[in-house]
Amino acid sequence: ADADADADADAEPAPLVLDPVPPASHSVETSPTGPSGGDVSTLTVHLGAPGHPDPIVIQTGKIGRQAAGSVTLTRGDTVLYATASRDDDPRDGLDFLPLSVDHQERFSSAGLTSGSYNKRDGRPAEHEVLVCRLIDRPIRPLIADGWRHETQLLSWVLSYDGERSCDPLAIVASSAALWLSDVPLAKPVAAAQVGLIGDTLILNPTNKQMERSRLNLIVAGTKDAVLMIEGAADFLTEKQMVEAISFGHQAIKTLCDGIEELGKVAGKAKNYETIVSPPEGLQEAVDAYALEKVDAMFSHAPNRSKQIASEEMSSLQRETIEAMEEQYPEQASAIKGAFKDLLCRRMFVLAKESGLRCDGRRTDEIRIIESEAGILPRTHGSALFTRGDTQAIATATLGDSGMRQKIDRIDGQDSKRFYLQYTFPPSCVGETGRVGAPGRREIGHGNLAERALVPALPSEDDFPYTIRVESLITESHGSSSMASVCGGCLALMDAGVPIKRPVAGIAMGMLLGDKGSVSDENAVILSDILGTEDALGTMDFKVAGDKDGITTFQLDIKCEGLTVETMEQALEQAREGRLHILGKMEEALAEPREELPPTIPRIGQFSIPEDAIGKVIGPGGKQIRAIIEDFELSNMDVDEDGTVQVTAFNTTKLRMAEEFVTELVAGGGGGGGGKKSARAQYIGPE
Repeated sequence: ADADADADADAEPAPLVLDPVPPASHSVETSPTGPSGGDVSTLTVHLGAPGHPDPIVIQTGKIGRQAAGSVTLTRGDTVLYATASRDDDPRDGLDFLPLSVDHQERFSSAGLTSGSYNKRDGRPAEHEVLVCRLIDRPIRPLIADGWRHETQLLSWVLSYDGERSCDPLAIVASSAALWLSDVPLAKPVAAAQVGLIGDTLILNPTNKQMERSRLNLIVAGTKDAVLMIEGAADFLTEKQMVEAISFGHQAIKTLCDGIEELGKVAGKAKNYETIVSPPEGLQEAVDAYALEKVDAMFSHAPNRSKQIASEEMSSLQRETIEAMEEQYPEQASAIKGAFKDLLCRRMFVLAKESGLRCDGRRTDEIRIIESEAGILPRTHGSALFTRGDTQAIATATLGDSGMRQKIDRIDGQDSKRFYLQYTFPPSCVGETGRVGAPGRREIGHGNLAERALVPALPSEDDFPYTIRVESLITESHGSSSMASVCGGCLALMDAGVPIKRPVAGIAMGMLLGDKGSVSDENAVILSDILGTEDALGTMDFKVAGDKDGITTFQLDIKCEGLTVETMEQALEQAREGRLHILGKMEEALAEPREELPPTIPRIGQFSIPEDAIGKVIGPGGKQIRAIIEDFELSNMDVDEDGTVQVTAFNTTKLRMAEEFVTELVAGGGGGGGGKKSARAQYIGPE
């Protein structure tokens, strides 16, 4: 039986077979089957992608009728429920969109119960936080400017069949609920997941298919353009990435057409009445007063620090507000908006006409990079990565299997051998504020940097350590998550982790003449964006990888979409910037250290028969504790499959422990037939 199992493990994976499906289509039906005979409208969408036989069914009118918009979404035996709600009156004094998003994967959806003390699903898990961000990012840019009603999107996984990820469905369900409400959303939004096995792109792959996939991409957008991409890849080329995004967008078009038709049947009229437009002539007045001053501020930008540039911009904003107050009293928020619009447009004009940016760099120029490795004497690995005014201290810690990060999900309990934790204290931007548990932004940035480094790690067979990377942001002025990728890679190499190849990350930006449109041929692509360019621009596109391929990517935009042509340009410019950063990192540390530092415990790993596990552990764990004590081990773990992992700083003791366990399993060393003097005696509390 063991031989058969080994043969199965070594066998070639079965060829990919995708079942035929009906062509892409959608239909809407309405029937009086709701409570009290109310209308229930049902949208059925066939995506037309081989291997995706189950239609996506969105229904409204039966459940959650008191919300502004509510839907259930069904695919196979998976069911999600999503609602969109808003307050009756707008909030005064706000200059931002008050949108909140929450998503919950209920353990009961998979027939499980939370492992917490009171058996109740509690605070959002890390994965649920990441899904909230996936929902928020493509929807937020499409809600009308000036909407100030408190708006909340809620979604729950009510039933989960374990076949496919629910993440893209959560985006679709929340978008559909919002589209049916009176919240002024410009267009329907939809999402899809894309995998890649061999040369075949797969739409919404199964969980088993994802185990073989070199790509995990979630793409969201409207029927006209892409709004968001998120995912990880195993060193795929830019061309492969663009093909995958285009493939996913075809399904998005089908879904958006269906949701749009459902809105015509069951949706509410959009509420634009409470949106207060800026006073007539305000933008022209602000332009007339501040345009030349803004151009002058940008023209002497080279070599200015973030602090000086921020002070100049804030001072000019205050001056503009004071100058406009008499003509436009009690309109400070509107004046700020008009001033920001002016900054955006002049930044675009400067870059388009002169090829220079607000800090004097060329559009494809990277800020000065300085890197150091091995800066902390007692950590396993450490690095300081500085790019302009963005800086990160990264550390790497190696341990045994007991250091794995354990996660409870509706798929079951999982454990991570590698994890990256990102910290963004308020001091890194010169402010004070809350510290403690990580916020949603920190969780998202840490996950992005983690995905960037995973493909470069050695296999567990070659390097059996559990690896933890921490990134502490000490200065921030644009793309601290990509600084975490670069610093984390150097810290891993400093710790002696034999990574396959170095990885670097870069953040790309885009300037548009009209932020309310889709990207066009006039778009200006920026490499290594500043925080200012992120705030005033229309795109934040983070890409990480090595010189040959991409390992992770994240796109957020503030316009109505990104064309494939613009994305191709951004990816190529990102590749050139990535090569430059890798060269600078190589100057600090060209390859992993040949030896592990002495502060890292050594790990031995071997296997024993499964029926001998009880013998090694002993009654109540006495035997394994005795082995740890007698051979001065740091730890010893025995897995259910008979894999034994022993950890110690003394390699001689490590080898002696392995020999003892082998002899014990064979029948000696306390097993009843060996040398009695070799038995390890338990020493410890009763």
